[in-house]
Amino acid sequence: MNITFLVGNGFDRNLGLKTTYSDFIKWYKKTPPKTDTLKKFREYINDNEELWSAAEEELGKYTAQFDAGAGAAFYECHKDICEHLAEYLKGQQSKVEHQAIIDEIENAFSQLKALTSPFHTQEKAVLDAIYSNHKSGNVVFNYITYNYTDTLDQCLEIVRKKQGLLGSHRYNNNIHNHAVGAIHHVHGTVNAQMVFGVNDKSQITKPEIFDCEYGDLYEELLIKQQANQGYQENTDAKAKKLLDESHILYIYGMSIGATDKLWWERVCTWLAGSSDRHIIFFCYEMPAAGVIETDRKIAERIARRRITQYSQMDEQKKEAIETRIHVTNVNLFQGLTNVAKDAAEEYLAASKEIREKGMEEIVATVL
Repeated sequence: MNITFLVGNGFDRNLGLKTTYSDFIKWYKKTPPKTDTLKKFREYINDNEELWSAAEEELGKYTAQFDAGAGAAFYECHKDICEHLAEYLKGQQSKVEHQAIIDEIENAFSQLKALTSPFHTQEKAVLDAIYSNHKSGNVVFNYITYNYTDTLDQCLEIVRKKQGLLGSHRYNNNIHNHAVGAIHHVHGTVNAQMVFGVNDKSQITKPEIFDCEYGDLYEELLIKQQANQGYQENTDAKAKKLLDESHILYIYGMSIGATDKLWWERVCTWLAGSSDRHIIFFCYEMPAAGVIETDRKIAERIARRRITQYSQMDEQKKEAIETRIHVTNVNLFQGLTNVAKDAAEEYLAASKEIREKGMEEIVATVL
């Protein structure tokens, strides 16, 4: 059985890294520009900083600032922000010293053998039945990551060395191990083949800027699927094959944004392809369980629609596949929260301040 994780920036943020586009933009706008074009680019970002939390969408809109045929000038900006993003993220990923937190990594990933545990009895039984239907084979955990960083890769290298960590099961007197499978970076990495842009041409405000020499290449870089194809490594095709062969998808740390619309369409098509396919969606902003669960059920319904909103299916089909999207706010990687060096130091400092303040208040009360 194949269980495939779709992993977004929430994984790095859980580690304590400052890897949102808002974090990056604060740093990028202060970097020295090499040309007047790049100076104007930074000034524009500074004046509209709040919008650049969705940096890829804004990059597509930024084409409106150029005249038709000015593709080379736009490419200068696109290339510059990608190179700086890679530099910034290299600095962030270096803050996770994986060899110093091996126990934490092993403990966190050992939770993969209990994916169904957060759910109520009936929902858990539905998910457990998928395991039963495929008990004659191994369980393989694969990963499609949308991050440029190597934090997940390094965790998986440690997990691979610990045989039996992910669990096992017996069938017909044979032991079937649960193991780490493939990992694909569909947006490239900080070192190579970075894909930073929009989903399709409709998200480019002024496509006529590419009516110039090499314009097709400048536009290709901006549209994600075309950029992947241009790198000629079949990364997109390999990841899609992995998706198609999966039985359960686990979505972790994904924003479900429009610039990845292609992937959400694929996910919905995959889900509709068989009633035996299910999604587990980690949604950290879910309300806590209370005396009654109506608010939580409303939040679950909204979370499911975040995924299916990008599908071209009619409402009846969307509602049908949404019954196989299971929403949880139980953080599978809670054991890796704030393990990054700076984050750990900030957490300890904050804890110390809280303790000292609390002690002062206690002393004041006593006196």
